[in-house]
Amino acid sequence: MARISLTASVALAAPGGRNRNRLRPASHGVADFRLRSPGGPQSRCHRPVPFPALTGGDDGFHFAPEVEPVELTWRLLNTGGLVRAGKLELFTRYRKAPLWSRELSREELLQGEHRWAWDGRVPKSETFPDGVVTVEHSPYKLKLTLQGSGLAQAPVAWTFFHVLVAGVDLELGEPRVLSRPRDRELTQSLKRLPAPGEKAEIRMVGNVFKTKPSEMSDDTDHQLHRKHWGHGPEIPLFARAWLKDSRGNRVDAPKALGRVRFLWDWEDETEAIEHHAPTAQAFLKHALDRHCSTSQPKGDNAHRDVGGKRGAPSLAVFPRQAGYAPQAEPRDGAFPFRVTPCNKRGWAAYSQAWTTGAFAGRTGVVFQPSSIAGDAWRVTVQLAYDRRRDGGVVLDVDDDGPLPAAVRAATGIFESWREVHIARLLCKDTSASGFSLSTVQDHFKQAFLRLEDRTGGVSGWCAQEYNACIAAAVAASPHWELRAAIDPAVDQFAAGGHALTFRTHAEFLAEVKRVKHCGDADLPRWLAPTRARRLPLLEAREYHRQCKDWAKALLTRALDSALGTAAGIALFQFSGLYNLETTVGGIRVNGFASEFPSRKRDRCAVIQCAAPGNYRNSFNSLEQTLAHEIGHQLFLPHAPFPAHREIGGAQANRHDIDGKDCLMGYDFTTERRFCGLCLLRLRGWNTHALNHDGARNARP
Repeated sequence: MARISLTASVALAAPGGRNRNRLRPASHGVADFRLRSPGGPQSRCHRPVPFPALTGGDDGFHFAPEVEPVELTWRLLNTGGLVRAGKLELFTRYRKAPLWSRELSREELLQGEHRWAWDGRVPKSETFPDGVVTVEHSPYKLKLTLQGSGLAQAPVAWTFFHVLVAGVDLELGEPRVLSRPRDRELTQSLKRLPAPGEKAEIRMVGNVFKTKPSEMSDDTDHQLHRKHWGHGPEIPLFARAWLKDSRGNRVDAPKALGRVRFLWDWEDETEAIEHHAPTAQAFLKHALDRHCSTSQPKGDNAHRDVGGKRGAPSLAVFPRQAGYAPQAEPRDGAFPFRVTPCNKRGWAAYSQAWTTGAFAGRTGVVFQPSSIAGDAWRVTVQLAYDRRRDGGVVLDVDDDGPLPAAVRAATGIFESWREVHIARLLCKDTSASGFSLSTVQDHFKQAFLRLEDRTGGVSGWCAQEYNACIAAAVAASPHWELRAAIDPAVDQFAAGGHALTFRTHAEFLAEVKRVKHCGDADLPRWLAPTRARRLPLLEAREYHRQCKDWAKALLTRALDSALGTAAGIALFQFSGLYNLETTVGGIRVNGFASEFPSRKRDRCAVIQCAAPGNYRNSFNSLEQTLAHEIGHQLFLPHAPFPAHREIGGAQANRHDIDGKDCLMGYDFTTERRFCGLCLLRLRGWNTHALNHDGARNARP
């Protein structure tokens, strides 16, 4: 043990005197040192060995800086006034140098008890930018060191305290922080975040339709959907952080957050496919499991190789944001918080909070799910204050399981949906068959596509406008035979519930002779097949058949102006396509979906013309016809089923090889539904990356 040199002055006794000098060495030290909440808890005092430990207090003591005053109390031994100096120092884990220090005044070094009211304020610095101790560097060690002469009795003491976040509340951010109107509108439509156990639909409105038949065989649908929605909609997610005061209450103390980071993560909600038909279910299972075991986080959201985001880095779901300095009035169209990717947890991201300004106490990210319908997401945020000795964040791990965070909040499920509008419903007369819109909608619901009714109800045709449109289309036809087949004197609107009325075959022949100034002997020459018309028209059977093609072409041209100005699908309903469809050679048509001359990308029409009785003795229905034709306008080609029937435009490689009950086919012996490949195409998948043989889509 080191020797301590002590000196003392004593009274000198006279010779023979009996004076007695009693020496008691002067000493100094810390008898007690702790933080106290007035009338509440206190921290624990620590002193070095071998000095006796003091009872009372808690090493978990915490308070809310700036908003909750506490007292720092210390009791000193300084009997001889030998203490020369004293210093308070503040430390954090894994750092030897103090974060802050303060010299005690002469009065604060006197023997006895001292009290210093403190609310956590310290001088502003790089460590403490707002001049208060923060969550970022918690827990803290506050140390008192004395320097002096004489006998030292515990010249050092310390106590621990914490600055804690009591909890985090997730909320939907303000739409004004987004730059694109479409994302602002989508955010406003959400109204609030889904709570745990709830589900919210992210509606991606996309009235985008084919303008030529070849688009049913390529990936135009996927490219146009991506062009409109890019890498997905942007939704602002905010998190409100609350501090914990010394009594455990949640309080608003934004400056105490400092530069602590929040880690944003997402989890994949498994899709239920049991309600699909067996063949569609099998196809979907192989496609959804694509790279399931090798991508992070694991799940069945669409993989990045089909246009999704599973397996993509954090920037794909939580895009990097520069943020800007806090201010009282936020900038319009600029995201306020800084967002950066995590180092190891590649699909997650960090954000920092504002400690002042309009969003004080809040932080957030832009959540950008994929543009693929059917994907489901749960977003979590956790306080990422705890660090390892090497400075890394404890929660930043590449294990894609849920994070064991002490402070955590989660949303419910965000489920991505496409939305397409029915803009108009025009009916020629009340004799047209009614239909169940909800049944039609249910077919598309299986593909996470909402077919929304924006019609405002059924509208009737104006007779004068209808007749004028038909007359104009007839006059504009380059085919003289078609013009001869329509009697301009006939009131097309009043002629019946069917769409078009043609001359009878005998009347047609008479009109041909009048127009061509010829006799019966010349008719074979004029009515022989041509390059534009493959059927001869001399016989009634062929004429009645040809009228079907003429009717479709005429209606497509005539009703182009009736599409309206609103984006979406117009439904034109008739009771029969033409007056001769039930005669010899005539063909009944339930509906069709042609490309209209204006070729507007955001508008299209489906013409429903099934007469009463067309659906007897089969599984086919008016609702299936409408869903089938709407499927065409949404880029779906015919399916090659039944195999024994030749179906125009059928494309086997664009349908599930086992999907014989596909709604885009014509097998009326069974209930038809969209096959697995159709469902994924309607959801926005890049199905060119898939095989029509579902088993070949499996990837480990």
